[in-house]
Amino acid sequence: MRRLFVLVGGFVLLGATGAFAQADEWNALPPRTPSDARPAGPDEAPPPPPPSGAELVTASPERAPLPPGPMEPATVTRPRSPLAPNTVSLFGGRTLGHLVRGEMVTLGFPLIGARLALGVGDRFDFGIGYQSFWFMMHELRVGFRVGLVYGTHWSLAAVADGSAALFTAPAKDDQHGPRWLTGRRNFNLEPGLVLSYQGDHPRAARLFFELEYLLTFDTEPFQRDPLGGVPARVQLGHNVLFHAGAEMPLSAKTSFVFLLGLDVHGRPGDAPVMPVCTVGIVTSF
Repeated sequence: MRRLFVLVGGFVLLGATGAFAQADEWNALPPRTPSDARPAGPDEAPPPPPPSGAELVTASPERAPLPPGPMEPATVTRPRSPLAPNTVSLFGGRTLGHLVRGEMVTLGFPLIGARLALGVGDRFDFGIGYQSFWFMMHELRVGFRVGLVYGTHWSLAAVADGSAALFTAPAKDDQHGPRWLTGRRNFNLEPGLVLSYQGDHPRAARLFFELEYLLTFDTEPFQRDPLGGVPARVQLGHNVLFHAGAEMPLSAKTSFVFLLGLDVHGRPGDAPVMPVCTVGIVTSF
């Protein structure tokens, strides 16, 4: 029995001595370095790509714009020429100018008409015209305009027109016709003043204000009262005209014009006050 224990203990001691010797051999080996790592084989998958939703933000320096390519032709921008100012006026206080022509056509109530004007001097215009109460009265007019004051925005002129009118109906039958509505008679004299204002823009509207005195000469008087006696051969009529409006330039030589006003009649047989409304075109050919 003692020999058996001695034999078993010897085997155990021998095994432990061998295990320690093998452990010492393993510890004596040099450590592994990254260069000793085994390269990935063909069967091993590469690392997965980043998620599709991830955004890669990289800072790039600013670059000058590239010149246009063959499909993007370069565009040349030409500077716009300044607008020519509109100075053609037949209603304002500034005259046309030397040898500058002006024309206008107007429609309205109670009168329609047309006018031709020419700048005889720098501050003097001469014109001829035609007015009608819708072809029941035909009035031929001759007039002039003289520039008195020229400012940066404001202008003042004196105007005067003389006219002769023909009526389709005799005076005794014209109770509420052209004579009653317009206050005009066979011959008329119409002096006045015109004040106008225009802003700095070449296409700014030209505002104008007219104050005129209308003196009429009636060569067809008749006696309304049977006991009134024989009327005078020529009867005078006194009227005051207030007009205001604007010439709105459409181009350097053409403007749209509108006019509103009141005509105050002094003759007992005429309408005491008559409103006036006119639209038209002023241009220069």
